[in-house]
Amino acid sequence: MNCPIYMPNGKPCPEVMLESELIEFLRLKELGIKNPANTLRYYRERGKLRATNIGNFNVYTRTSAYEFLQELTKKNGERT
Repeated sequence: MNCPIYMPNGKPCPEVMLESELIEFLRLKELGIKNPANTLRYYRERGKLRATNIGNFNVYTRTSAYEFLQELTKKNGERT
């Protein structure tokens, strides 16, 4: 990942994202997902998305979000 990564609002993507920032980054609300937090939990519980727990909060690295997208893209490509 040599090129900069930006959030949908045009700001640079932080290196570590809170759950709300990851929801924004992945555009889950824009995709019409009714409960984006549950969607993230679904992928975490299945080992598809890595989170780090700090206190009572899950945080996500930009790298883990990018790898998650890459894996989904790869898997979706295998279905066609």
